[in-house]
Amino acid sequence: MSKWRTWPGKYGYRLRAGVPVLVGAILLASCGSSTGSSASTSTTQAGSTTSEAKSPYVFHAVLSLTGSGATLGSIAKQALTAFANNINSQGGIDGHSVSLDIVDNQSSPSTAVATATSWIHSGVPFFLNGSISPVDNAVDALAGSQGPLIYDLSPVANPKSGSYVFATGISATYLEGAIANFMKASGYTRIAIMNSLDTSGLAGYNDLEDALKAPSAAGISVVSHQTYEPSSLSVTAQMSVIKAANPQALFVSTTGTPFGTVLKAMHSLGMENIPTFATSGNALQSELSAFTSILPTHLYLPLGPLYFSPSSLPAAMRPFMTSFDSVISAAGGQPNTGWGLPVDAFLLLVRALRSIGVNATASQLKDYLQSQVHNVPESFGLYNISEADHVGTDGNDVWMGQWNGKSFTVVSGADGESPIGKS
Repeated sequence: MSKWRTWPGKYGYRLRAGVPVLVGAILLASCGSSTGSSASTSTTQAGSTTSEAKSPYVFHAVLSLTGSGATLGSIAKQALTAFANNINSQGGIDGHSVSLDIVDNQSSPSTAVATATSWIHSGVPFFLNGSISPVDNAVDALAGSQGPLIYDLSPVANPKSGSYVFATGISATYLEGAIANFMKASGYTRIAIMNSLDTSGLAGYNDLEDALKAPSAAGISVVSHQTYEPSSLSVTAQMSVIKAANPQALFVSTTGTPFGTVLKAMHSLGMENIPTFATSGNALQSELSAFTSILPTHLYLPLGPLYFSPSSLPAAMRPFMTSFDSVISAAGGQPNTGWGLPVDAFLLLVRALRSIGVNATASQLKDYLQSQVHNVPESFGLYNISEADHVGTDGNDVWMGQWNGKSFTVVSGADGESPIGKS
């Protein structure tokens, strides 16, 4: 029997053979019973005390609440608060309520390292690490051979296999791979690329270039590749070159304001009808709504399940995503990366603690995540974590989404295959 099999339904979905899909409301009721080990009188470095008192169990998180990462960090704080309250409303962890210790790293690697170092010295078994890659990377370097376990909340984290570092989300390798698959399946063989010359812009460009080298993308050629500084006020000159090359589709690798700069140039040059692909970092409803008057007619992004209506997803994902959306809506939020990254890490750790007990060590948590997280539904897909893969998602957790002015509509099968409504 092969390792993987296809989930029946409208969209293909890869599942680990012989392992059931764990479904249910959020995880809260379906993540397994708490162990009896936490019933003894003891203390844990993470904050639980005697079982008789059932003192709160503390989740430590270092987030970017100010500085350049404040947008993601502030949403992460809101998300963790909402889901901690939800967990507590259902009995917490073996009767221990969840308490949050959230510290602002000011988007500064040195500040984050100082906070993390103090936690490590106090013996905490784990903590959450966010919210942007430079900060995450600096803290990850502190992970030793005995822990603590560090759960990164950055979508570009790349934890080493077998280490004490884990990460949530979907690797850009799979996201841009889905774009290449969708382009090929849609018959777009002449494409153009426009990327900003900063970290995010270059990363997206490099990932798509790698994806285009795969045999599955054979036949796609880049007819024009233009670049620009993210601080540029206009890119009309570069977009004029692209227009003259007459591409069938355009890939734009950048986020935020620099993305708007490209859209303005496209609009001024009458290029709105070119099918346009963007990175998932632009999947913010507030940002896209602000760009409404200049958006291309067809804007596609590679996205995880959290961006779509549960009814459009495989049956394995629907119960979780329905509950996930409900909690977010009650908290006044909208499903996006800022919510999904911290919540997936939080809920996977809650699952582990409910299974092992509140006295779990870093080593026990690591072993649990590597051996027991199979086909677990979370906001970014069905997680399958192993010693070799400390993220647990892949291309089968990615669908191409088209912005319809208010939300995203699924327009492909998993991994960007089988475009919907295209021959």
